[in-house]
Amino acid sequence: MMTGMHDDLFHPRHYRDVRRPPEEASTLPGWCYVSDAFLRRERERIFSRAWQFAGRLEEIPRGGYRAVETAGGPILLVHDGTLHAFANTCRHRGAPLAAGCGIASRLVCPLHGWSYRLDGSLESAPGMSIDHADHGLHRIRATVWAGFVFVCFSRQTVCFRTWSGDLTQRLASHDFAEFRVVRRRRYTVRANWKLIAENAMEAYHTGTVHGDSLGTQASRDLVTRGHWDAIQVLGEASVAVLPGQPVPFPPAPSLSEEAQTGTFFTTLHPNTQFACAQDSMWWLHYRPLTPGLTHLEVGQCFPESTTRRDDFAQESKAYFHRWDTGIDEDNAICEAQQAGISSPFHRPGRLSVREQAVHRLNNWIVDQTIDDGHAWRRIDAPR
Repeated sequence: MMTGMHDDLFHPRHYRDVRRPPEEASTLPGWCYVSDAFLRRERERIFSRAWQFAGRLEEIPRGGYRAVETAGGPILLVHDGTLHAFANTCRHRGAPLAAGCGIASRLVCPLHGWSYRLDGSLESAPGMSIDHADHGLHRIRATVWAGFVFVCFSRQTVCFRTWSGDLTQRLASHDFAEFRVVRRRRYTVRANWKLIAENAMEAYHTGTVHGDSLGTQASRDLVTRGHWDAIQVLGEASVAVLPGQPVPFPPAPSLSEEAQTGTFFTTLHPNTQFACAQDSMWWLHYRPLTPGLTHLEVGQCFPESTTRRDDFAQESKAYFHRWDTGIDEDNAICEAQQAGISSPFHRPGRLSVREQAVHRLNNWIVDQTIDDGHAWRRIDAPR
């Protein structure tokens, strides 16, 4: 195995080239993409502590629930007038309480019938005499921004507003609270989750991977504050349809001057991307299953006013075709890249000037996983 080449995958000396300035830096070592030990470190130090995207508030039925798989484990989002998030595991023998989504006055375990109120408190435990107050569901931190739901498994992590830094202000003019999810697609990608994350953080690949579809794209790096990063693909026309095709839907009327000039491709660390065009947005949420296998969910949204148009069903097909085309091509190249990185002859390569956001993303990963004294962007860094 590649990991056998080193006694200690987490020694800072292996990451010195990642830490170099962008014009001198190299990519992460190959074992970061193929090692079980490295993924365990990521689960321990990243996914158990970070804020993670969990869906849209509109998708949780009032007086009901939605079951969600996250990199930190299965959860239930419950809406009884207040949003709650709980670990989807019975306090008795651990069976999941629900799947999918639905309306319910209580959550009932399918194994032994323990039932819980929608606020997570234990209502009944048939045939058992226990203190109900000590056996409520395990509560997960949850918050909502612009209709997007985020959860965090750690009580020590900063609040979402601090975590996201200036992302909420930078994207505010899109008015995502008025958007609606119209479509989801799910994929199992034979690649490490970080390859999917890196892919959307550079337009260097578009002329080759998407040469016959999306074509070459010009981009600029954004300066951000908080646990997120972004590039902007430049162009006043929406990139949510293929080049050369008419853009059916108008831009959001509230867009800032900056947002009018192109599409934001953002990564909210660790595992969510928001692609924000002038007339639509789509998200990519990636959940590692193994070092070389990732569950990818893509959600596609439009302003509610757009979804009510008489021509929406017909004209939206151009957007779906563009999204499906680009995502299929990106998934294929990530799978090919995973195979190449798995070669015993693979060594880290130099980054180009057009991959500075990849350099920043790689360094964020190193910030969390390697103890080399660079703690200012650590999740657990003192504030």
